[in-house]
Amino acid sequence: MPMPTDHVARVSLSDEAYTRIEAAIMNGTLEPGERLRDPDLVQWLGISRTPIRHALDRLLDQGLVEMERNRYTRVAGFDIAGVRQAIEVTGDLWAGAALRNRERWSEDELRLLDDSCAALVDAAQQNDTGLYVEAVEHLATLYVRVEGNAVRLRTMANVMPQVRRIARKLSGRVDADAVRAFAIPLAEATRNGDGEAAATRIGAYIARIGDALDALQN
Repeated sequence: MPMPTDHVARVSLSDEAYTRIEAAIMNGTLEPGERLRDPDLVQWLGISRTPIRHALDRLLDQGLVEMERNRYTRVAGFDIAGVRQAIEVTGDLWAGAALRNRERWSEDELRLLDDSCAALVDAAQQNDTGLYVEAVEHLATLYVRVEGNAVRLRTMANVMPQVRRIARKLSGRVDADAVRAFAIPLAEATRNGDGEAAATRIGAYIARIGDALDALQN
């Protein structure tokens, strides 16, 4: 049976538009409050209006843009309370997966876990907050993928864009020693099948990130 290609093309262009606009928001090219006008986006991206609007709707759902129909679409402001809530949800999803995984990890997955923890520590030692947040995302997502809960995975993907927004705000605030003290025992607990210990460590570390965010308001 021949498969229609027009829908696939629209989805692909929408994904491309989403990826490029999100990256511009994350790196500061598009600043909070900046208007996102369709003609400007069409010219910049070289993509037609329909897939761009689909991308903007997705960014709206994730809290990265604000929209009032027929009035404006703009980059959402950096809301520390909202970002903290997203981080807390991420922590709940991550810890819940860790608690339920127990004996599910294969040797290949455990090796990937070790690599992910090493990448997290390395990013912290380099004081590269962009890589650090990316490593946190990869590590948390790994636990959810191993659990195999599709709903949890979709929810994680939807909240992570807000979490990524903390990267530029955490410059100089990532404690490499604390990251090492978190990552190494986390991997050990997971390898030993101790889901409770892994979940407890995740919860404590997420709370630490939340405290660092609170300090930004002081």
